[in-house]
Amino acid sequence: MNGSDKTRPGAAPGEGAIDPCGSRPEADAVLRAFLDYLPSGVTLFGPDLEMIACNTKLRKLLDFPDELFADGLPSLPTLLRFNARRGDYGPGDPETITAAALERARKMAPHVFERTRPNGVVLEVRGTPLPGGGFVTIYTDITERKQTEQALRDSEAELRLLTDNVPAMILYVGRNMDCVFANRRYADFFGVAVADIVGKPLREIVGDMAYAALEGHFSKALEGHPLAYQRNVQLDSGGQRCIEVKLVPRVAEQGQILGCYSMAIDITEQKQAEERIQHLAHHDSLTGLPNRLLFNDRLGQAISLAKRDTHQFALLYLDLDRFKLVNDSLGHGAGDQLLIDVADRLRHQVRESDTVARIGGDEFAVILRDIAGREVVAPVAEKIIGALTAPFHLGSQNQKADIGVSIGIGIYPADGQDIDTLIRQADTAMYSAKIRRSCYVFS
Repeated sequence: MNGSDKTRPGAAPGEGAIDPCGSRPEADAVLRAFLDYLPSGVTLFGPDLEMIACNTKLRKLLDFPDELFADGLPSLPTLLRFNARRGDYGPGDPETITAAALERARKMAPHVFERTRPNGVVLEVRGTPLPGGGFVTIYTDITERKQTEQALRDSEAELRLLTDNVPAMILYVGRNMDCVFANRRYADFFGVAVADIVGKPLREIVGDMAYAALEGHFSKALEGHPLAYQRNVQLDSGGQRCIEVKLVPRVAEQGQILGCYSMAIDITEQKQAEERIQHLAHHDSLTGLPNRLLFNDRLGQAISLAKRDTHQFALLYLDLDRFKLVNDSLGHGAGDQLLIDVADRLRHQVRESDTVARIGGDEFAVILRDIAGREVVAPVAEKIIGALTAPFHLGSQNQKADIGVSIGIGIYPADGQDIDTLIRQADTAMYSAKIRRSCYVFS
Protein backbone atom coordinates (compact mmCIF):
# COMPACT_ATOMS: atom_id res chain seq x y z
CA MET A 1 0.00 0.00 0.00
CA ASN A 2 1.03 3.58 -0.57
CA GLY A 3 -0.79 6.15 1.50
CA SER A 4 -0.67 9.57 3.10
CA ASP A 5 -2.53 12.73 2.57
CA LYS A 6 0.95 14.14 3.20
CA THR A 7 4.12 12.03 3.42
CA ARG A 8 5.08 11.21 6.99
CA PRO A 9 8.36 12.67 8.29
CA GLY A 10 11.07 10.08 7.86
CA ALA A 11 9.01 7.96 5.40
CA ALA A 12 10.35 7.08 2.01
CA PRO A 13 8.64 8.91 -0.89
CA GLY A 14 5.35 7.14 -1.81
CA GLU A 15 5.46 4.86 1.23
CA GLY A 16 2.54 4.34 3.56
CA ALA A 17 -0.31 6.58 4.59
CA ILE A 18 -1.32 7.80 7.98
CA ASP A 19 -4.39 6.02 9.22
CA PRO A 20 -7.25 8.51 8.74
CA CYS A 21 -8.41 7.73 12.26
CA GLY A 22 -4.95 8.41 13.70
CA SER A 23 -4.32 4.81 14.84
CA ARG A 24 -0.95 3.38 15.74
CA PRO A 25 1.73 2.77 13.07
CA GLU A 26 1.24 -0.97 13.58
CA ALA A 27 -2.40 -0.72 12.51
CA ASP A 28 -1.31 1.27 9.47
CA ALA A 29 1.05 -1.53 8.52
CA VAL A 30 -1.73 -4.10 8.86
CA LEU A 31 -3.98 -2.02 6.60
CA ARG A 32 -1.23 -1.71 4.00
CA ALA A 33 -0.64 -5.47 4.09
CA PHE A 34 -4.38 -6.10 3.74
CA LEU A 35 -4.74 -3.80 0.71
CA ASP A 36 -1.70 -5.29 -0.99
CA TYR A 37 -3.17 -8.75 -0.49
CA LEU A 38 -6.26 -7.86 -2.54
CA PRO A 39 -6.33 -9.15 -6.17
CA SER A 40 -7.69 -5.82 -7.44
CA GLY A 41 -6.26 -2.33 -7.49
CA VAL A 42 -7.70 -0.03 -4.82
CA THR A 43 -7.63 3.73 -4.33
CA LEU A 44 -9.09 5.83 -1.55
CA PHE A 45 -9.64 9.56 -2.17
CA GLY A 46 -10.85 12.13 0.30
CA PRO A 47 -13.43 14.86 -0.24
CA ASP A 48 -10.75 17.18 -1.65
CA LEU A 49 -9.74 14.54 -4.22
CA GLU A 50 -6.41 13.95 -2.47
CA MET A 51 -5.32 10.32 -2.45
CA ILE A 52 -5.40 8.81 1.02
CA ALA A 53 -4.35 5.29 0.06
CA CYS A 54 -3.65 2.93 -2.84
CA ASN A 55 -2.21 -0.56 -3.09
CA THR A 56 0.65 -2.02 -5.09
CA LYS A 57 -1.74 -3.87 -7.44
CA LEU A 58 -3.13 -0.54 -8.68
CA ARG A 59 0.31 0.77 -9.63
CA LYS A 60 0.98 -2.46 -11.57
CA LEU A 61 -2.39 -2.52 -13.32
CA LEU A 62 -2.11 1.10 -14.48
CA ASP A 63 1.66 1.01 -15.10
CA PHE A 64 2.29 3.99 -12.84
CA PRO A 65 6.02 4.74 -12.67
CA ASP A 66 7.77 5.25 -9.33
CA GLU A 67 8.50 8.86 -10.29
CA LEU A 68 4.77 9.60 -10.09
CA PHE A 69 4.91 8.75 -6.38
CA ALA A 70 8.31 10.34 -5.69
CA ASP A 71 6.81 13.20 -3.68
CA GLY A 72 4.19 11.08 -1.94
CA LEU A 73 0.72 10.03 -3.04
CA PRO A 74 -0.42 12.02 -6.07
CA SER A 75 -3.74 13.82 -6.15
CA LEU A 76 -6.55 12.75 -8.46
CA PRO A 77 -5.93 15.70 -10.83
CA THR A 78 -2.28 14.63 -11.10
CA LEU A 79 -3.22 11.02 -11.91
CA LEU A 80 -5.88 12.01 -14.41
CA ARG A 81 -3.54 14.43 -16.17
CA PHE A 82 -0.78 11.79 -16.31
CA ASN A 83 -3.16 9.24 -17.89
CA ALA A 84 -4.57 11.78 -20.35
CA ARG A 85 -1.09 12.79 -21.52
CA ARG A 86 -0.02 9.23 -22.22
CA GLY A 87 -3.24 8.50 -24.14
CA ASP A 88 -5.04 6.21 -21.68
CA TYR A 89 -8.31 8.01 -22.33
CA GLY A 90 -7.97 8.17 -26.10
CA PRO A 91 -7.19 11.09 -28.41
CA GLY A 92 -7.91 14.71 -27.45
CA ASP A 93 -6.50 17.62 -25.51
CA PRO A 94 -5.14 16.28 -22.17
CA GLU A 95 -6.26 19.36 -20.20
CA THR A 96 -9.79 19.20 -21.60
CA ILE A 97 -10.00 15.48 -20.86
CA THR A 98 -8.65 16.01 -17.33
CA ALA A 99 -11.12 18.81 -16.60
CA ALA A 100 -14.08 16.70 -17.74
CA ALA A 101 -12.94 13.73 -15.62
CA LEU A 102 -12.53 15.94 -12.54
CA GLU A 103 -16.00 17.38 -13.03
CA ARG A 104 -17.44 13.87 -12.98
CA ALA A 105 -15.37 12.90 -9.92
CA ARG A 106 -16.57 15.90 -7.90
CA LYS A 107 -20.14 14.65 -8.22
CA MET A 108 -19.18 11.71 -6.02
CA ALA A 109 -21.67 9.46 -7.83
CA PRO A 110 -21.37 5.67 -7.78
CA HIS A 111 -20.16 4.28 -11.07
CA VAL A 112 -19.17 1.08 -12.85
CA PHE A 113 -17.61 0.96 -16.28
CA GLU A 114 -15.07 -0.92 -18.33
CA ARG A 115 -11.89 0.69 -19.58
CA THR A 116 -9.45 -0.76 -22.10
CA ARG A 117 -5.90 0.46 -21.68
CA PRO A 118 -3.58 1.03 -24.67
CA ASN A 119 -1.75 -2.21 -23.84
CA GLY A 120 -4.99 -4.17 -24.25
CA VAL A 121 -5.70 -4.76 -20.57
CA VAL A 122 -9.41 -4.43 -19.80
CA LEU A 123 -10.28 -3.02 -16.40
CA GLU A 124 -13.58 -2.93 -14.58
CA VAL A 125 -13.66 0.33 -12.64
CA ARG A 126 -16.11 0.45 -9.74
CA GLY A 127 -16.38 3.61 -7.64
CA THR A 128 -18.32 3.91 -4.38
CA PRO A 129 -18.85 7.22 -2.51
CA LEU A 130 -18.05 7.24 1.22
CA PRO A 131 -20.52 8.59 3.80
CA GLY A 132 -18.14 11.28 5.04
CA GLY A 133 -17.04 12.36 1.57
CA GLY A 134 -14.51 10.94 -0.83
CA PHE A 135 -14.76 7.58 -2.52
CA VAL A 136 -13.17 4.14 -2.91
CA THR A 137 -12.41 2.86 -6.40
CA ILE A 138 -11.65 -0.76 -7.21
CA TYR A 139 -9.86 -1.69 -10.46
CA THR A 140 -10.26 -5.32 -11.51
CA ASP A 141 -8.40 -6.89 -14.43
CA ILE A 142 -11.14 -8.59 -16.48
CA THR A 143 -9.02 -9.11 -19.58
CA GLU A 144 -9.16 -12.89 -19.36
CA ARG A 145 -12.89 -12.84 -18.72
CA LYS A 146 -13.49 -10.56 -21.71
CA GLN A 147 -11.30 -12.77 -23.88
CA THR A 148 -13.29 -15.80 -22.76
CA GLU A 149 -16.56 -14.02 -23.47
CA GLN A 150 -15.32 -13.00 -26.91
CA ALA A 151 -14.13 -16.55 -27.58
CA LEU A 152 -17.58 -17.82 -26.61
CA ARG A 153 -19.24 -15.27 -28.89
CA ASP A 154 -16.90 -16.24 -31.72
CA SER A 155 -17.55 -19.90 -31.07
CA GLU A 156 -21.29 -19.32 -31.00
CA ALA A 157 -21.08 -17.32 -34.23
CA GLU A 158 -19.08 -20.11 -35.88
CA LEU A 159 -21.55 -22.70 -34.60
CA ARG A 160 -24.45 -20.60 -35.85
CA LEU A 161 -22.77 -20.20 -39.25
CA LEU A 162 -22.19 -23.94 -39.44
CA THR A 163 -25.64 -25.04 -38.28
CA ASP A 164 -27.41 -22.47 -40.44
CA ASN A 165 -25.76 -23.90 -43.55
CA VAL A 166 -26.03 -27.65 -42.99
CA PRO A 167 -28.85 -29.40 -44.88
CA ALA A 168 -30.70 -30.30 -41.70
CA MET A 169 -33.17 -28.75 -39.31
CA ILE A 170 -31.54 -28.63 -35.86
CA LEU A 171 -33.26 -28.12 -32.55
CA TYR A 172 -31.82 -28.48 -29.06
CA VAL A 173 -34.27 -29.18 -26.27
CA GLY A 174 -33.43 -29.03 -22.57
CA ARG A 175 -34.61 -31.43 -19.90
CA ASN A 176 -37.69 -29.30 -19.27
CA MET A 177 -38.73 -29.69 -22.92
CA ASP A 178 -37.97 -26.04 -23.70
CA CYS A 179 -36.18 -25.09 -26.91
CA VAL A 180 -32.66 -23.83 -26.21
CA PHE A 181 -31.39 -23.59 -29.79
CA ALA A 182 -32.83 -23.68 -33.30
CA ASN A 183 -31.00 -23.16 -36.56
CA ARG A 184 -32.22 -20.99 -39.41
CA ARG A 185 -33.16 -23.94 -41.62
CA TYR A 186 -35.55 -25.22 -38.95
CA ALA A 187 -37.16 -21.80 -38.61
CA ASP A 188 -37.39 -21.29 -42.38
CA PHE A 189 -38.93 -24.74 -42.90
CA PHE A 190 -41.76 -24.01 -40.47
CA GLY A 191 -42.10 -20.37 -41.54
CA VAL A 192 -41.15 -18.76 -38.24
CA ALA A 193 -38.26 -16.71 -36.84
CA VAL A 194 -35.57 -18.27 -34.66
CA ALA A 195 -36.41 -15.73 -31.95
CA ASP A 196 -39.98 -17.04 -31.94
CA ILE A 197 -38.77 -20.56 -31.15
CA VAL A 198 -35.92 -20.27 -28.68
CA GLY A 199 -37.06 -20.26 -25.06
CA LYS A 200 -40.50 -21.65 -25.81
CA PRO A 201 -41.85 -25.07 -24.72
CA LEU A 202 -41.75 -27.77 -27.37
CA ARG A 203 -45.52 -28.17 -27.04
CA GLU A 204 -46.05 -24.53 -28.04
CA ILE A 205 -43.66 -24.83 -30.98
CA VAL A 206 -45.15 -27.95 -32.59
CA GLY A 207 -48.75 -27.70 -31.36
CA ASP A 208 -50.77 -29.95 -29.05
CA MET A 209 -51.62 -32.58 -31.66
CA ALA A 210 -48.04 -33.09 -32.84
CA TYR A 211 -46.71 -32.90 -29.26
CA ALA A 212 -48.91 -35.82 -28.25
CA ALA A 213 -47.14 -37.95 -30.86
CA LEU A 214 -43.64 -36.56 -30.16
CA GLU A 215 -43.57 -36.43 -26.37
CA GLY A 216 -42.76 -40.13 -26.05
CA HIS A 217 -39.84 -39.87 -28.49
CA PHE A 218 -38.29 -36.90 -26.68
CA SER A 219 -38.88 -38.46 -23.26
CA LYS A 220 -37.02 -41.56 -24.38
CA ALA A 221 -34.14 -39.45 -25.73
CA LEU A 222 -33.98 -37.53 -22.43
CA GLU A 223 -33.58 -40.88 -20.71
CA GLY A 224 -30.43 -41.41 -22.76
CA HIS A 225 -31.71 -43.48 -25.68
CA PRO A 226 -30.97 -42.23 -29.24
CA LEU A 227 -33.75 -42.91 -31.72
CA ALA A 228 -35.03 -42.04 -35.18
CA TYR A 229 -38.52 -41.74 -36.63
CA GLN A 230 -40.42 -40.28 -39.55
CA ARG A 231 -43.46 -38.04 -39.43
CA ASN A 232 -45.64 -36.00 -41.74
CA VAL A 233 -45.91 -32.30 -40.95
CA GLN A 234 -48.59 -29.88 -42.08
CA LEU A 235 -47.05 -26.51 -42.89
CA ASP A 236 -48.80 -23.18 -42.41
CA SER A 237 -48.46 -22.68 -46.17
CA GLY A 238 -50.85 -25.59 -46.62
CA GLY A 239 -48.34 -28.12 -47.93
CA GLN A 240 -47.55 -31.44 -46.30
CA ARG A 241 -44.00 -32.72 -46.02
CA CYS A 242 -42.40 -35.86 -44.65
CA ILE A 243 -39.36 -35.47 -42.39
CA GLU A 244 -36.96 -37.96 -40.86
CA VAL A 245 -35.90 -37.05 -37.32
CA LYS A 246 -32.96 -38.30 -35.27
CA LEU A 247 -32.86 -37.58 -31.53
CA VAL A 248 -29.44 -37.67 -29.86
CA PRO A 249 -29.12 -37.25 -26.07
CA ARG A 250 -26.54 -34.78 -24.77
CA VAL A 251 -24.66 -36.55 -21.98
CA ALA A 252 -22.44 -34.73 -19.46
CA GLU A 253 -19.13 -36.14 -18.26
CA GLN A 254 -20.78 -37.38 -15.09
CA GLY A 255 -23.38 -39.23 -17.15
CA GLN A 256 -26.40 -37.04 -16.54
CA ILE A 257 -28.60 -36.14 -19.51
CA LEU A 258 -28.60 -32.39 -20.13
CA GLY A 259 -30.97 -32.34 -23.10
CA CYS A 260 -31.23 -33.76 -26.59
CA TYR A 261 -30.50 -32.69 -30.14
CA SER A 262 -33.17 -33.08 -32.81
CA MET A 263 -31.82 -33.27 -36.34
CA ALA A 264 -34.35 -33.56 -39.14
CA ILE A 265 -34.20 -33.67 -42.92
CA ASP A 266 -37.00 -33.29 -45.45
CA ILE A 267 -37.39 -36.65 -47.19
CA THR A 268 -40.57 -35.82 -49.09
CA GLU A 269 -38.98 -36.16 -52.52
CA GLN A 270 -37.18 -39.32 -51.47
CA LYS A 271 -40.42 -40.87 -50.24
CA GLN A 272 -42.20 -39.87 -53.42
CA ALA A 273 -39.41 -41.40 -55.51
CA GLU A 274 -39.60 -44.60 -53.46
CA GLU A 275 -43.36 -44.71 -53.97
CA ARG A 276 -42.91 -44.20 -57.72
CA ILE A 277 -40.33 -46.98 -57.88
CA GLN A 278 -42.57 -49.21 -55.78
CA HIS A 279 -45.50 -48.43 -58.07
CA LEU A 280 -43.48 -49.18 -61.20
CA ALA A 281 -42.28 -52.44 -59.71
CA HIS A 282 -45.82 -53.61 -59.01
CA HIS A 283 -47.90 -51.99 -61.75
CA ASP A 284 -48.16 -52.26 -65.49
CA SER A 285 -46.53 -49.20 -67.04
CA LEU A 286 -49.09 -48.97 -69.86
CA THR A 287 -52.43 -49.43 -68.09
CA GLY A 288 -51.49 -48.64 -64.50
CA LEU A 289 -53.08 -51.91 -63.37
CA PRO A 290 -51.34 -54.25 -60.91
CA ASN A 291 -48.83 -56.44 -62.76
CA ARG A 292 -48.28 -60.18 -62.33
CA LEU A 293 -46.06 -59.65 -59.26
CA LEU A 294 -48.65 -57.61 -57.38
CA PHE A 295 -51.45 -59.82 -58.66
CA ASN A 296 -49.81 -62.92 -57.15
CA ASP A 297 -49.43 -61.05 -53.86
CA ARG A 298 -53.10 -60.01 -53.90
CA LEU A 299 -54.14 -63.55 -54.76
CA GLY A 300 -52.13 -64.89 -51.83
CA GLN A 301 -53.81 -62.35 -49.53
CA ALA A 302 -57.23 -63.34 -50.85
CA ILE A 303 -56.52 -67.01 -50.08
CA SER A 304 -55.32 -66.19 -46.55
CA LEU A 305 -58.37 -64.04 -45.76
CA ALA A 306 -60.82 -66.50 -47.28
CA LYS A 307 -59.24 -69.35 -45.34
CA ARG A 308 -59.38 -67.35 -42.10
CA ASP A 309 -62.99 -66.22 -42.57
CA THR A 310 -64.20 -69.38 -44.38
CA HIS A 311 -65.30 -67.30 -47.37
CA GLN A 312 -65.21 -67.90 -51.09
CA PHE A 313 -63.74 -65.75 -53.84
CA ALA A 314 -63.53 -66.02 -57.61
CA LEU A 315 -60.57 -65.77 -59.94
CA LEU A 316 -61.36 -64.69 -63.53
CA TYR A 317 -58.75 -65.14 -66.26
CA LEU A 318 -59.44 -63.01 -69.37
CA ASP A 319 -58.01 -63.20 -72.85
CA LEU A 320 -59.00 -60.62 -75.48
CA ASP A 321 -60.48 -61.93 -78.71
CA ARG A 322 -59.24 -60.46 -82.04
CA PHE A 323 -56.69 -58.20 -80.32
CA LYS A 324 -53.89 -59.31 -82.64
CA LEU A 325 -56.00 -58.35 -85.66
CA VAL A 326 -56.49 -54.81 -84.28
CA ASN A 327 -52.81 -54.50 -83.41
CA ASP A 328 -51.69 -55.64 -86.86
CA SER A 329 -54.20 -53.63 -88.87
CA LEU A 330 -54.30 -50.37 -86.94
CA GLY A 331 -50.76 -50.34 -85.54
CA HIS A 332 -49.13 -50.78 -82.16
CA GLY A 333 -50.20 -47.30 -81.02
CA ALA A 334 -53.82 -48.24 -81.53
CA GLY A 335 -53.18 -51.57 -79.81
CA ASP A 336 -51.74 -49.79 -76.75
CA GLN A 337 -54.69 -47.42 -76.65
CA LEU A 338 -57.06 -50.37 -76.86
CA LEU A 339 -55.37 -52.04 -73.85
CA ILE A 340 -55.67 -48.79 -71.87
CA ASP A 341 -59.38 -48.52 -72.71
CA VAL A 342 -59.95 -52.20 -71.85
CA ALA A 343 -58.35 -51.65 -68.42
CA ASP A 344 -60.58 -48.63 -67.83
CA ARG A 345 -63.75 -50.53 -68.74
CA LEU A 346 -62.76 -53.47 -66.55
CA ARG A 347 -62.29 -51.22 -63.52
CA HIS A 348 -65.86 -49.99 -63.89
CA GLN A 349 -67.36 -53.51 -63.85
CA VAL A 350 -66.09 -54.55 -60.41
CA ARG A 351 -66.03 -53.25 -56.84
CA GLU A 352 -63.21 -51.15 -55.41
CA SER A 353 -62.30 -54.03 -53.11
CA ASP A 354 -61.77 -56.32 -56.10
CA THR A 355 -58.52 -56.55 -58.06
CA VAL A 356 -58.06 -56.06 -61.81
CA ALA A 357 -54.58 -56.91 -63.14
CA ARG A 358 -52.81 -57.13 -66.47
CA ILE A 359 -50.99 -60.45 -66.54
CA GLY A 360 -49.21 -59.81 -69.83
CA GLY A 361 -49.92 -59.11 -73.51
CA ASP A 362 -53.69 -59.17 -73.94
CA GLU A 363 -54.37 -61.23 -70.81
CA PHE A 364 -56.03 -59.81 -67.71
CA ALA A 365 -57.16 -61.25 -64.37
CA VAL A 366 -59.84 -60.28 -61.87
CA ILE A 367 -60.17 -61.30 -58.21
CA LEU A 368 -63.74 -61.02 -56.89
CA ARG A 369 -63.48 -61.12 -53.09
CA ASP A 370 -66.00 -62.53 -50.64
CA ILE A 371 -68.68 -64.03 -52.88
CA ALA A 372 -71.69 -66.12 -51.95
CA GLY A 373 -71.26 -68.59 -54.86
CA ARG A 374 -71.10 -69.06 -58.63
CA GLU A 375 -74.44 -67.41 -59.10
CA VAL A 376 -72.87 -64.08 -58.03
CA VAL A 377 -69.92 -64.44 -60.42
CA ALA A 378 -71.85 -65.14 -63.61
CA PRO A 379 -73.54 -61.68 -63.79
CA VAL A 380 -70.14 -59.99 -63.33
CA ALA A 381 -68.65 -62.08 -66.15
CA GLU A 382 -71.57 -61.12 -68.36
CA LYS A 383 -71.08 -57.43 -67.55
CA ILE A 384 -67.40 -57.69 -68.48
CA ILE A 385 -68.20 -59.42 -71.77
CA GLY A 386 -70.80 -56.78 -72.58
CA ALA A 387 -68.42 -53.95 -71.77
CA LEU A 388 -65.60 -55.32 -73.91
CA THR A 389 -67.68 -56.36 -76.91
CA ALA A 390 -68.99 -52.80 -77.27
CA PRO A 391 -67.02 -51.00 -80.04
CA PHE A 392 -63.85 -49.07 -79.16
CA HIS A 393 -62.95 -45.81 -80.91
CA LEU A 394 -59.22 -45.31 -80.98
CA GLY A 395 -56.87 -42.42 -81.64
CA SER A 396 -57.38 -39.00 -83.15
CA GLN A 397 -58.96 -40.54 -86.23
CA ASN A 398 -61.56 -42.27 -84.08
CA GLN A 399 -60.81 -45.67 -85.61
CA LYS A 400 -63.37 -48.32 -84.70
CA ALA A 401 -62.24 -51.61 -83.17
CA ASP A 402 -64.44 -54.61 -82.33
CA ILE A 403 -63.08 -57.23 -79.99
CA GLY A 404 -64.43 -59.75 -77.50
CA VAL A 405 -63.19 -61.51 -74.40
CA SER A 406 -63.00 -65.12 -73.26
CA ILE A 407 -63.17 -65.74 -69.51
CA GLY A 408 -62.18 -68.72 -67.41
CA ILE A 409 -63.37 -68.82 -63.82
CA GLY A 410 -62.00 -70.63 -60.77
CA ILE A 411 -63.68 -70.59 -57.35
CA TYR A 412 -61.79 -70.81 -54.06
CA PRO A 413 -61.76 -73.29 -52.35
CA ALA A 414 -63.72 -75.59 -54.63
CA ASP A 415 -61.33 -75.34 -57.61
CA GLY A 416 -58.07 -74.92 -55.71
CA GLN A 417 -56.71 -73.92 -52.33
CA ASP A 418 -53.34 -72.56 -53.39
CA ILE A 419 -52.17 -70.00 -55.93
CA ASP A 420 -50.80 -72.37 -58.55
CA THR A 421 -53.79 -74.71 -58.55
CA LEU A 422 -56.33 -71.90 -58.71
CA ILE A 423 -54.51 -70.14 -61.58
CA ARG A 424 -54.17 -73.38 -63.50
CA GLN A 425 -57.87 -74.16 -63.15
CA ALA A 426 -58.93 -70.65 -64.26
CA ASP A 427 -56.44 -70.69 -67.15
CA THR A 428 -57.71 -74.07 -68.36
CA ALA A 429 -61.29 -72.82 -68.23
CA MET A 430 -60.28 -69.71 -70.22
CA TYR A 431 -58.88 -71.83 -73.04
CA SER A 432 -62.15 -73.73 -73.12
CA ALA A 433 -63.97 -70.40 -73.49
CA LYS A 434 -61.62 -69.37 -76.33
CA ILE A 435 -63.08 -72.16 -78.46
CA ARG A 436 -66.44 -70.35 -78.57
CA ARG A 437 -65.14 -66.81 -77.87
CA SER A 438 -66.86 -63.98 -76.03
CA CYS A 439 -68.14 -66.23 -73.29
CA TYR A 440 -67.21 -67.46 -69.83
CA VAL A 441 -66.55 -70.98 -68.55
CA PHE A 442 -66.33 -72.18 -64.96
CA SER A 443 -63.59 -74.62 -64.06
